[in-house]
Amino acid sequence: SVVLKAYGGFDKIQVQSLPYKTVPDDNQVLINVKACGLNFADIYTRQGLVRNEPGPPFIMGLECSGIVVTVGSKVENLKVRDRVMVHTGTPGLQTEFVCVEASDCTVIPESMSFNEAAAFPINYLTAYFCLFDIGNLRSSQTVLIPSAAGGVGWAATQLAKSVPNVRVIGLASPGKHETIRGNGVNVTIDSLDPCWDEAVKIACPEGVDIALDFTSGDSFKRTQNLVKDLGRAILIGANDMISGETLSLWRIFCSWWYSSMVKPIDLVLNSRVVAGFHLTHVKTRLPERYRDALIHLFELYRQNVIRPRIDSTWTFHQVIEATKRLSERENIGKVILT
Repeated sequence: SVVLKAYGGFDKIQVQSLPYKTVPDDNQVLINVKACGLNFADIYTRQGLVRNEPGPPFIMGLECSGIVVTVGSKVENLKVRDRVMVHTGTPGLQTEFVCVEASDCTVIPESMSFNEAAAFPINYLTAYFCLFDIGNLRSSQTVLIPSAAGGVGWAATQLAKSVPNVRVIGLASPGKHETIRGNGVNVTIDSLDPCWDEAVKIACPEGVDIALDFTSGDSFKRTQNLVKDLGRAILIGANDMISGETLSLWRIFCSWWYSSMVKPIDLVLNSRVVAGFHLTHVKTRLPERYRDALIHLFELYRQNVIRPRIDSTWTFHQVIEATKRLSERENIGKVILT
C-alpha cells in the first residue's frame, strides 16, 4: 500500500505491507487492484491542501481498476471475477487489495484494459460534467482547454470534438503540440508563453464559448476575460498552488487573491457565467446523474469516440518518480501506478 504518514513532502510517503480486510461488509466487494490513476488531487492531499478526516496515516489513491475477489451478501450487481473500475472520492485505493462499496464499482467493457480503466473516471467525468452539464456545449462553439496534454485536457478535447464543428484551442508546451493536434486540438498555443491569453485573443478575437481552468489564481482571472457574452468560465482545479515538494503559503495567498476577484457587475455587463466544479460532491449529491454520465461515457468508449492515453506506468515503489512526472507537467495523458 502507498501510505501517507503525514502531510508534507515526498518523505511522508511510504510503501508498506499492511493487513487488509478480507471479508467485505454486506454491501461491499473485495477488489484485487491492478492499476491506479495518479491525479493532481493526490498531490493536493499529500501537501495538505485537501485534508481528510481523521488525517494521516492513510492509504492514498482516488481511482483504480481490478478484479472482484469476494462479494458481500447483499451485493446483486457484481460477481466474483468481474473486471471493474473503482472511484470512491476519498483516498484508500493505492493498495493491492481493498474492500469498497459495490456502488463505487462499475463493470468495464471487455475491450478496456485495467490501465485505461484506472485512467478513466476522474478525468473523463470531470471533463464531461464541465463541458455538457455546466458548459452546455453545442455545435459550432469554441472551447479553450489548458493543459491539453494532461489527463483532463486529453479527455476534454475528445469529448468536445464529439460535438459537430466544435473548435478546440489547446494550451501545452511546444513539444506536446503535435500530439495534442493528433487528439483533435485545432489551435495550439504555447502554455509557457507569459502572454498566452493574448495569443488566444488573436486566434479567437470574438472570445471563446467555454474556457476551462485547472490552475486558479492569475490564470483564472485572465481566463474569464477570454469568454464571450453568454460564455462560461469553469474552474476545476488549483494547480497554480503546486510548486515544488511542499505547500507554498505565498502561492496559496496569490491564488486566493486573484480567484476572489469575481465581480457581479462584470458578470452582468458581460452576460458571462463563472462556475466551479467538484467531482466528489457531484458523485455524493447527484448519484443518478453521475451514473448516467458514466453510462454515456462507456457508450462513447465502445464507439471509439474517446480513448484514454496512458503516458507511463510505474510500480508503487516508484510513486515518487511518478508524482514528479505529473507535478512537473512532463506527462502526455495519464500517469498510472501498478
